[in-house]
Amino acid sequence: MARLDTILRAVAAENADGLRLASGSPPVMIFGTSAGPMKLPPFTDRQMMEFVRELTTPADLAELHQDGSIELHYEYLDQLYSCTIEAGEGGGFRVDFEVRSPDDYTDSQYQQEVVQADHFGDIAIVDPVDYGGAGARGPAMGPLDGPAAKPPPFRPLDPQDGGLKDVGAPSMGSTPTRGSTRPAVSIHYTREEATAPPTFGDQLSQEAFHTLLRWMVEQQATDMHITPRFPPTLRVDNVFQPSQARQLSPEEVERLLYSILSPRERAHFEEESSVDLSYQVENLGRFRINVFRQMYGMSAAIRLISGSIGSLDELHLPPELLWITSQDTGLVLFTGPTGSGKSTTMAALIEQMNRTRQLHVLTLEAPIEYLFSNQKCLIQQREVGTHTKSFEQGLKDALRENPDVIMVGELRDYETVQMAMSASETGHLILATMHAATTNNAISRLIDVFPDSLKDGARAMISDVLTGVVNMRLLTHSSGRGLVPVVEMLKNNHAVAATIREGKMHQLRQVLSTSSTEGMWMFERYLANLFLRHEVSYEDAFRVAPDKRLFDQMVDTAKKVKAKARGK
Repeated sequence: MARLDTILRAVAAENADGLRLASGSPPVMIFGTSAGPMKLPPFTDRQMMEFVRELTTPADLAELHQDGSIELHYEYLDQLYSCTIEAGEGGGFRVDFEVRSPDDYTDSQYQQEVVQADHFGDIAIVDPVDYGGAGARGPAMGPLDGPAAKPPPFRPLDPQDGGLKDVGAPSMGSTPTRGSTRPAVSIHYTREEATAPPTFGDQLSQEAFHTLLRWMVEQQATDMHITPRFPPTLRVDNVFQPSQARQLSPEEVERLLYSILSPRERAHFEEESSVDLSYQVENLGRFRINVFRQMYGMSAAIRLISGSIGSLDELHLPPELLWITSQDTGLVLFTGPTGSGKSTTMAALIEQMNRTRQLHVLTLEAPIEYLFSNQKCLIQQREVGTHTKSFEQGLKDALRENPDVIMVGELRDYETVQMAMSASETGHLILATMHAATTNNAISRLIDVFPDSLKDGARAMISDVLTGVVNMRLLTHSSGRGLVPVVEMLKNNHAVAATIREGKMHQLRQVLSTSSTEGMWMFERYLANLFLRHEVSYEDAFRVAPDKRLFDQMVDTAKKVKAKARGK
């Protein structure tokens, strides 16, 4: 993955006059009437199409289709560029950046959004060539009528007509005006073109670990895996990307990972063969790390934790979730696989409470991820293993600490579930995560942790204390850049409570499908909405849809309604 800001830093370092990007060719620096290609892989058709989409507004694209070329302004690190985008007759695009002076412009209405980069790595100019040709052209890429890189707010499908219905989601802000400076963007390379991480000597230490973390952040990855007999590996936009680095030996990985563990964490790892920890590097960020043993030795799974807590709007989550922040008691479950956005969503909701309500909030986490600053709320965070022995013990303590809201990192066992339900019965709002594939599975798992002799009582208790279930996934945006949350929402009403109490779990989906007027929606409906708005691909949506036939029916119905409306 090569970022535009990284390339422009190289342009400045070489004192070049400009830059050319074209499908099928590596970036080319311009020096007067000559040019030199950079040591980077050629851009693919998809990368160039994505780049053009991100650099332009809808008005720009309309002009590009009509005239075949447009000129924009771009600013990075106080350097202005004129940016010319040309569409080839047979398809493909060419983008030229020319270094300009502010004196060249009379329009002062620039909109500046600069992305900072720490270094541009080993990028060099080789083999200067004559700059007289028309540049590389790729095959046709199709029309530029796809989605913007930043997904718009959620709008559920209208169950009456199959179309899209606006529910008053907050505005994403105005579109940049013509002639304004475009934001700095990234050009993503494919998995096969993943760039190599920094090189190391034979002695790997904490310093080497920090360098890997910096590489992870610079590549905009959500996760990094360090394991023996395999190169360091990133997950970028939900795509697993092995790097071109050398493989690490078991001894190197063990030396590297032991360098970051405290004595207490080492002792826990030696006893349990795994340990969870939070790790912070100044001026870089916070990370959640799981160190564990596997067949070939020690390994680590590392997740980047955002330094700021985003709002629902910024996270592209449905505004209907704000309903949770108005509740005073009950149990709200956030379910989905690892990496589906559960913790991030809970943090966003707690931050919303922090801004709008006066509450005492207590979090129990393993490890602590997002850091809160008290505003209207008093928020106290406890880490399991450091500040309390277990989730169960932390919940027992919480009942004597007078909280209004308790966030539980994970409901793992019978004791923790029992304590969480008891706390919600006694007037607390409990927000908790659980690993479950569907809403039905989440509630069934709550019941199944109880012994058989107590299951009837558990069903009755859950039907009383359950407030709602938020089931989540993260899918890659149809542009190939960024992630889109997919959400299913269940609220506990009379029908839901009766279904749980009577053990008729198979009927929950029917309740969901008929309760859209009460602020609930099914996973398939949300997926159909995202696909029809070109935010996710059909293949990705179909793959994760629990009921694939229902998903197809919703998509077909909406398409027929829209076609009928166009025919009137």
